[in-house]
Amino acid sequence: MYPEQTTSPFQSLLRLVLLVIGFTFLSQVIGILIIFFYYKFTGQAFSMATLMQGSANEMRFLLLLSSLGSFVVPAYLMNTREGYGITYFKQEYMPQAKQLAYIFFAMLAFMPLMSLIGHWNESLQLPDNMRSVQVWMERSERESGDLIKGIIVETSFIGFLFNLVVLAFIPAVGEELLFRGVLQNIVGRWISSPHVVIWIVAIVFSAIHLQFFGFIPRMLLGAFFGYLYLWSRNIWLPIFGHFVNNAGATIMAFYYTRNGKSYAEINAFEVQSWWIYVVGFIFTAIFVFLFYLSTQKGNHGERLEEN
Repeated sequence: MYPEQTTSPFQSLLRLVLLVIGFTFLSQVIGILIIFFYYKFTGQAFSMATLMQGSANEMRFLLLLSSLGSFVVPAYLMNTREGYGITYFKQEYMPQAKQLAYIFFAMLAFMPLMSLIGHWNESLQLPDNMRSVQVWMERSERESGDLIKGIIVETSFIGFLFNLVVLAFIPAVGEELLFRGVLQNIVGRWISSPHVVIWIVAIVFSAIHLQFFGFIPRMLLGAFFGYLYLWSRNIWLPIFGHFVNNAGATIMAFYYTRNGKSYAEINAFEVQSWWIYVVGFIFTAIFVFLFYLSTQKGNHGERLEEN
């Protein structure tokens, strides 16, 4: 599964961490400097407080640079500069239309259950002796929510298209290249079990977002994307799944905002009938299994036909 002659996984991991930290910092500095000179050019007073309360376009710009610096650039450099015969981004064949359909319908079917799991996660309460951690988690969640709220509550079509790029496309590409493409490979050179590797990377993937009241749903998504990559050996399939998830949330927010709903109303949870969750889970399992079979056929078609 992995190249026989590679650098130490610890060296690769250290290199990845340094690249992520360095380019995250650099991207934020570049973003702030660009906005600073824009303010000076337009005669506006600049401060960090006004920046944090800036327009949606300014927030989109900073988020775009953050995604590029934190995920896309480090993943690209790891793939092109590490050497040692390592190829992080596998693409052994072109994705099939039916595989994309299986991923789409699996994620669609799992939406009700994912919403329920997210609701349970939001009700998480730590013990009293961890009250300070609880307060920090709530503050982090609130700050992340305020940032997304300023971007996603959008009624213009142009703003919606920008959101698809900044909130769906770039994060899907960057995060999958980094986590499934690079990190899953590095951890896989340490640990022989691909299942353990996938879940470790899924936990890191969820934790790094610093949104702990959505930790479990995001971890499950990360594991799903990990299995898509493991089975298909094609990085574009988890990227597609990630894009479907993010784009679906962006489209729904745009639709409800256009219909006059507030951000709180968009995120409000509504309990469904029990059978909806059961049927959704069954259809999710069916589509995931069909996807798995399609990857085995695509990767080992001659052997299956002989059998």
